[in-house]
Amino acid sequence: MPGGNIVGFLERCFSRRPPRLADLERTGSRHRATRPLVNGDRVIVIGGGIAGSAFARQLLLLARRENLKIKVYLVNSTNCNYCGGLITDLALNTMRSFLRLDLPEDVVLQKVERCIYVNVSGHVTVELNTPLNAVLRTSRFGVTGFDDSLKLRILEGLSPEIGNMLEIFEPTVVKRIYRQEKETGWRVIISRRHESGSFVELEGDVLVMAAGFRSLGRPMLQSFIASTGYEPPPIMAASVTEIDTSSAKKNLVGNNMFILDNILPGAVLALIPKSKDWLTLTSLGRHLTKEEVDQVLSHPGIRQWLELPEASKHLRCQLVCGAQVFTGPSRRFYGDRWVVIGDLAGYGRVLKDGYFASFLGSRLAAATMVYHGISERDFARFYHAPLKNFILDNRVGMWLFKVNNFLNRSHWFSHLFMAAGQQEGRSDSYGGFVHSGVRSLVTGELSYRLTALLFIAGITYFALTHPGELQIKLPLDRGGIFG
Repeated sequence: MPGGNIVGFLERCFSRRPPRLADLERTGSRHRATRPLVNGDRVIVIGGGIAGSAFARQLLLLARRENLKIKVYLVNSTNCNYCGGLITDLALNTMRSFLRLDLPEDVVLQKVERCIYVNVSGHVTVELNTPLNAVLRTSRFGVTGFDDSLKLRILEGLSPEIGNMLEIFEPTVVKRIYRQEKETGWRVIISRRHESGSFVELEGDVLVMAAGFRSLGRPMLQSFIASTGYEPPPIMAASVTEIDTSSAKKNLVGNNMFILDNILPGAVLALIPKSKDWLTLTSLGRHLTKEEVDQVLSHPGIRQWLELPEASKHLRCQLVCGAQVFTGPSRRFYGDRWVVIGDLAGYGRVLKDGYFASFLGSRLAAATMVYHGISERDFARFYHAPLKNFILDNRVGMWLFKVNNFLNRSHWFSHLFMAAGQQEGRSDSYGGFVHSGVRSLVTGELSYRLTALLFIAGITYFALTHPGELQIKLPLDRGGIFG
């Protein structure tokens, strides 16, 4: 089996890097601009989360570069966003490159240094090549969230003149969105009131929708859909909750995160440390109940590191929040003078790294408006076309997720996968193909296509070199293998 040196070389060769800004701008320079933003234009951004805040900053950075005098209205509610959050090295470097910002130390709650992969047959420890940053998204529990931190730093390093171009309306709720006459602009009615008692009504030349999945089903988004024909992307059920582990009988979690593969059938879960006495539990494929939280935390594969009886009684908010993740692209997410960015666009790496996707998509949308135009054709050519690079790999990612869930119904496969990973760990602390596949799912640095090939190569090699493992007899007590 190839050792850590060879696997590390392959990871360095094929790891994803932030796109270079010069390359993005050079791609569009061959086409003549139609009607880009001009002095006096007004851009309304709905949603002050990571996508909306990143877009606002990038648009202002480009406006400064081009001596463009515009107005940006950032409209945001202050509802609680999902607590979970991991910032990968790819997302961090993209933020530094695109936004010219770094990650504040007070936002990082924990450095995650390794991943422990758990299935019904055991566990394997996978070393990460670069630590991940565990954060909150919005500010909760007396801790500043990453999304909120970014919104507060939109104007960092910009002149007061540029700062005067931004006006933030927060907290407020969007009540209605509609087109102006002849579809030359937008009107957005918000819940903030004038002294006269009437609702504030914003007028804009371009509308940017960055509200996220929590806006699905709300009147605001329904009016937007009626005005544009926007179609949300397909989504998968998910959930997230925060667990206080200060009363745990045993806590050896440390800087380890856990991937729990089909411990609950059809779901992939993650336990992410946020501090010595604090964990985030996320799920893909199902919305967890409190009873399932207890089931997960009482699993023998977790009790080796953490003993917290009746874990559901220690949830920080006393509930498990439902969430959604996109599994494919939206069919219509831009048009003349409007564009959707962030999760609602359905572009990025499915099931992984929404921060990187938000930074990239917001940069492409801002550059399209400043350098090319604000028509449907312009967004199709300069915003949508680069994002299409995700489509094929995302199909492989969803195939990998579904095949993994199907195969893990068989104890025979879960044993084979685990045995292959454990054998690699005994041969080399950095592991081999299976370790690299798990590592890529956590860090997002390799494509899903390469990740699938790594798993196939690792399991096939192990099966050929250890044929006796193919005839394993199922243990009567599956939990006993963790003892």
